[in-house]
Amino acid sequence: MKALLIAALRNLRARPGPSLVALFGLGLALAACLLMGLLALALSSTSPDIRDPARVVVLDFKGNPPGMPSPWFTRSPVAFGELLKARQLPLENIARAAPGWLDTRMEGIVQPLAMLLVDPELVPLLGLRALHGTLPGTLTQKDAIALTPSTVRMLWGELPPQQALGRTLDLEGRVVTVTAIVPEPDPRAPLATYRAIAGFDSLANPMDEETRQEVFNMNGRVFARLGAGVSAAQVGPWMREAFLASPAFKKLPPEWSAGREAAYFRGLPLTELPFEGEENELRWNALAAVGGASALLLVMAALNLLSLQSATLLQRQRETALRRSLGAAGPHLLRLWGLETGLLLLASGALALLLAWMLAPSVAGVLGLAPSHPVADPIPLEIWLGLAGVLLVLLPLTLGLPAWQALRRAPAPALQGRTASEGPWGRRVRQGLLSLQLGGALLLLVMTGVLGLQQHHLISADRGYQLENRLYLGLNVNPAKLPELQGLLDGLSTHPAIRHWAFSSMRPARDFGPGRLEHYSNAARQTQLVGVATVSASFFDTYGMKLLAGQPVKWQPVADESAERPVIIDTKAAQALGFKTPQAAIGALLNGGGAFLQSGESRPRRVVGVVGQVNLESAREPARPMVFQLSEAPQWDITVHGNDMASLQQAVAELWKRHGPAIRHTVERVDAQRAAAYEQEAVFAWTLAVVALLAVVVAMLGAYALVADTLRRRRTELVLRRLHGASHAAIALRLAREFAWPLGLAALAGLPLAGLLGRRFLAGFVDRVDLVTGLTLPMLTGLLVLGCVVTLAAARHLGLALRLRPIEALR
Repeated sequence: MKALLIAALRNLRARPGPSLVALFGLGLALAACLLMGLLALALSSTSPDIRDPARVVVLDFKGNPPGMPSPWFTRSPVAFGELLKARQLPLENIARAAPGWLDTRMEGIVQPLAMLLVDPELVPLLGLRALHGTLPGTLTQKDAIALTPSTVRMLWGELPPQQALGRTLDLEGRVVTVTAIVPEPDPRAPLATYRAIAGFDSLANPMDEETRQEVFNMNGRVFARLGAGVSAAQVGPWMREAFLASPAFKKLPPEWSAGREAAYFRGLPLTELPFEGEENELRWNALAAVGGASALLLVMAALNLLSLQSATLLQRQRETALRRSLGAAGPHLLRLWGLETGLLLLASGALALLLAWMLAPSVAGVLGLAPSHPVADPIPLEIWLGLAGVLLVLLPLTLGLPAWQALRRAPAPALQGRTASEGPWGRRVRQGLLSLQLGGALLLLVMTGVLGLQQHHLISADRGYQLENRLYLGLNVNPAKLPELQGLLDGLSTHPAIRHWAFSSMRPARDFGPGRLEHYSNAARQTQLVGVATVSASFFDTYGMKLLAGQPVKWQPVADESAERPVIIDTKAAQALGFKTPQAAIGALLNGGGAFLQSGESRPRRVVGVVGQVNLESAREPARPMVFQLSEAPQWDITVHGNDMASLQQAVAELWKRHGPAIRHTVERVDAQRAAAYEQEAVFAWTLAVVALLAVVVAMLGAYALVADTLRRRRTELVLRRLHGASHAAIALRLAREFAWPLGLAALAGLPLAGLLGRRFLAGFVDRVDLVTGLTLPMLTGLLVLGCVVTLAAARHLGLALRLRPIEALR
């Protein structure tokens, strides 16, 4: 074995070029696959503190109001906690968990404290624990709260966490005592991010009793452990029975349940939770697509290794013949070649592990995983086993055919110096392998172009408002308790760098949807479900929305909610409410308001203006009719518009320093908010672009190896052609014919598949780039790039062939 190892290492060192090409090509492909595996394991993992997570379910809810069906929320109204407890079901540790926010002073400023409100039964159910103090006792006391160590530092500086026990905390006038210190949140736990934990009946819970009893408000999660003999499929019917028997259900409009289901229910095991929900679905789809691209890259690298192995063993015919004449049998040669290939594969695997381990934290951060989420520290056992399995499969696949061809050749001609060529079929096989590599690279290049063009369209598409030279100022504080802002507002109104500013209840460039839906009806009682946002009169100038009729008016809120209120609607809402022209809607009286998706009490709304269509939904959803309620009351979202961004940023910074209250605030460019809204698509596009670049490199290495071997085998032919008067162009054309079939087959296989996948991807968007630009341009660009890759791969060896002296080839 030692002798074989020494011989294998010597042979690899004797041909460093092919060895390094195979090593780095396969290592990069394996690293991409390992990264996808690490991310998939991280996304699908559950907290190790949870005992038997497959037996723990979260109650899931899918609303079905008339005209407004919802997806599965992966959460539910917290009312189901008490509803199921009252029914004495075979479920253990039924517990509620909901996020909550109250303002307090941290780091010298007022800011929201993110809390997790839970029942004591959640402690054993999800394995919650305390570092100091007692968590179950904290959750049963009305004036107690548990903090994380980082929250202790924000409140009291570098105070040892255990010394925070017994200290009090003022939460908007609600004084609570710290009785426990809990670990930082585990990102794998099915809980909202928090800085503090309190009981559901604690003073720290801002949720009133009416909100806790609502059966259509997705305000938290309810967990339970399945009893003996109980399956998750039984939980949904139990939830439905509790829902229909609840007092809150009887208050819903009759049309919600007349001859139809008002909602659907299910129990979702925690092991399935990471795969559910719209955000998770998009993330898994992206991961599956990039994983498929990485697998294709691995196939290309394996084909490249197979081609290099064939060329290497073809060059070593004389060496093989000598070994066989000295008594080496076929199995002995197979062991030697297998050891050489195995060493290459092991080196590639080690390189891949190193790259994956180094890149995993950065890639996980780009995908939105928390820094504390364990991804590659340590590398999971599944990754080690998966890598070992892939290498074991690659060994016979990349060695079998070349070794079989090498062992079939008779040793006598090679010993006489008459080495055999690979023959026409061997050349065609190598051209076929190159075709597969080029086709895979072309497919990934085209898809990268489709994703890139769609991403550019998402960022730059006209959605009814302007983004340039706008700055968002967010006040991170309870909007019902905004501090005095008059000095800041006066400064915004008079500063020469600021043209307009406005309040709003949402961030148009960042938030998908208006956040509130209401039924609006016209004089003919024609009803339409519309999105509703509250904005100040200057909102439309600030965002550059085009007024087609009427003008916004300044309106101050009054105590009487039934008082007439001015609104501005967009053209989609005007058409839906029966107005033939924007001007016809001016002065019309509409009825709006009511609870969630309910007509409720009739509240008069006077139309004072109509703007062009405004699309606040994601590009994957159709635009909803919009109604903007006018109000000059301060809100926590402020947008500022100026002549240029640099002056605008400086002005806002100066005004906040001079007049801003001591609260946490956020300053963002509005165009950056639009980019952040489509960050998931951008990450997908950039990740695929990296994989496509690696595929181009692998394909280039394959083309480089093919042209090098072709010119080596045809040196004599090329010299003879030159001696008979062939020009440089004729020689280059002769070489180009070697790549005509691979390029043609790559285009024939790659372009239709790329077109099919591209159309399928774009079909997921309502607002998308046109198909001619979105598909034709990437296809043409991919072909051009592929042609350049082959040209670059052939350029060096073509130059060497053209400079070849006849005596070097004819001797």
